[in-house]
Amino acid sequence: MDFEIKIDENFKLPKAVVYTDKLTEEVLRLKSFVLENSDNILLAYLGEKIKILNPSKIYRIYTEDSKVFAESIDEKFQIKKRIYQLEDDLKLKKFVRISNSELINLNLVDSFDLSYSGTISVIMKNKSRTFVSRRYVRKIKETLGI
Repeated sequence: MDFEIKIDENFKLPKAVVYTDKLTEEVLRLKSFVLENSDNILLAYLGEKIKILNPSKIYRIYTEDSKVFAESIDEKFQIKKRIYQLEDDLKLKKFVRISNSELINLNLVDSFDLSYSGTISVIMKNKSRTFVSRRYVRKIKETLGI
């Protein structure tokens, strides 16, 4: 099988096209795989490489120097989408916005520290710490049911 990825800014949603001379079991398996997993992947860039990330392994997504990054268990990857787009894409995957520039994966949160006056400290399972901005404290409390 030959495989090709083309980057085209005119396509806002990925589109998969298979060219084949006949419908085979392999083509049907590929179709099933793509359709079943289309919302479970995220394209990320590491230098000249394109990586397919599983959102469940991403601790947080944040902006830095006008670029969007995803912090996974292993590394930091650049994402070509904007934070607001990722917020919509990952809402069902338990990602929640904690500031104008950051989303966190609630499945990978170790604890929330409410002792800070007016804000919340978030400790992730990889022991990194981030903070909920004052603007998003109410939303986080509602999400957590506190």
